[in-house]
Amino acid sequence: MSHCYNKKDCQPKTDKKNATISIKAEYVCYCNKVTEQDIANAILELGCSNVNAVIKATGAMQNSNCAVNNPKGVCCHEDIVTVFKKYYERRNLKNEYLGK
Repeated sequence: MSHCYNKKDCQPKTDKKNATISIKAEYVCYCNKVTEQDIANAILELGCSNVNAVIKATGAMQNSNCAVNNPKGVCCHEDIVTVFKKYYERRNLKNEYLGK
């Protein structure tokens, strides 16, 4: 599986005043030990604006063996997408609230 990555998809944010968010520490990508916190940081702190950028920034889905490592026995891509949507929406709502 190839992932397109463009540096403009992840740009450091100058505003470090992120709202306190409860983030689960369990793995989303078991093969590479990527947590929900890692994905949230890629979105909220690095500014990743799409799933491929998050995958690139976190190292998720690299050299994977999901059938063995993931308790679900399936690829973690759908879980990464779900977590991405959760935090990307929060980032957009926060930026909208702050007038950005």
